[in-house]
Amino acid sequence: MKKLLTIILLGCVLSSSAQDWKRGLAIASYHLGTVALGAVADGLYDDGNKEWAHTLHAAEIGAVIGGPFIFKVQKSEALSYILSYGFIRLSMFDTFYNSTRGLPVLYNGTTSLYDKSMNTIPPHGKAWIKSWSLVVGFAIPIYN
Repeated sequence: MKKLLTIILLGCVLSSSAQDWKRGLAIASYHLGTVALGAVADGLYDDGNKEWAHTLHAAEIGAVIGGPFIFKVQKSEALSYILSYGFIRLSMFDTFYNSTRGLPVLYNGTTSLYDKSMNTIPPHGKAWIKSWSLVVGFAIPIYN
C-alpha cells in the first residue's frame, strides 16, 4: 500500500509543471508560516508574554488577509486555498504551540472539543493524521 501511494504521489509530481509547483509550494509554505505565527502567539499569550503575543497575532491576521492578494488567488481557487490552510493548521498548530510552551509534540489539552476528540486517538494515530494532513495541505495548492 505504501508503494502504491508513493508511486501515485511521484506520478503527480512529475506531471506538474514547474511554474505550478513553485507557486503551490510558496502558498503552502506561506500557510505554514501563518500557522506558526498564530501558534507561537497563542503559546506566548498563555505563558504571560502578552505584548509579543499581540504583535504576532496582528502579523498573523495581516498574513491571512493579505495572502490571497499576494498570490493573486482567483475565485475558482478560493476553496482549495482555504482547505490547504485548514489542513496545514490541523497538522502543525499544536506542534508549534507545544514547542513554544515546552510541551511534548503530540500533547493535547483537555478543555476544547478538539483536544477531547484527539485524546481518544492513540499517539501513532495522531502522528498519522497530522502527517497526512500536512501532505494534503501541501499537495492541494501544488496540484490545483
